[in-house]
Amino acid sequence: MMIAIIGAMKLEVDALLQRMTDVQDQPWRDIPFYTGKLAGQPVVVTQSGVAKTNAARSTTVLMERFDVDGVINIGTAGGLRAEQEVLDVVVSTQVAHHDVEVPGWASGFCEENPCCYTADPHYVQLIRDIISQQDRVWTGPIASGDSFICRMEQVEAILRRFPQALCAEMEAAAIAQVCSLYGKPFVIIRSLSDITLKEGNEMTFEEYAVRASSRSALWCESFVDRLARTQ
Repeated sequence: MMIAIIGAMKLEVDALLQRMTDVQDQPWRDIPFYTGKLAGQPVVVTQSGVAKTNAARSTTVLMERFDVDGVINIGTAGGLRAEQEVLDVVVSTQVAHHDVEVPGWASGFCEENPCCYTADPHYVQLIRDIISQQDRVWTGPIASGDSFICRMEQVEAILRRFPQALCAEMEAAAIAQVCSLYGKPFVIIRSLSDITLKEGNEMTFEEYAVRASSRSALWCESFVDRLARTQ
């Protein structure tokens, strides 16, 4: 069993590499790939790049070059609920492209929407159980688009079409789409860096990034270990 871990930030990838053994650098063009072991289990780690096209490219190359059994995608998102807090965590049940509109296509998180993808229930439950032991976790849908969401009108536009969305970010749906095309199970994990609907929730990026990266590496290590025990 080999699990792929896709990180959005270099800090997140570096935090994973610090916990891995037998690390080998196997880049493809400008995309970094690292193989090795995490919790004694084989993994491949890569940094996706920002936004959906880069994420889709990195994930496709990953699928073609490595025989992976499933994917974890870690990263950052903006919270869409006023009751959320910075450093809360969202675990995906579904992921959709919020910026795709085609006449005749359904929108929202539903099977009729061809731009909506469902995370693996076993993966979701495992990672949710791990995170909830120490951090506040939300489980539900995630919306992706090629814009950084920081204005109230952007949040309102997303929630009109995707009222169940818990957070918004820029890579998850592309990664989920490629996983679905290749028939690979996936789960998306997002730490919340800000909540647009709520004032006074800012944290310096440096402080946030270090804490979020360290936590994500620990979660992935525990996930890989527990997943191996259930196979």
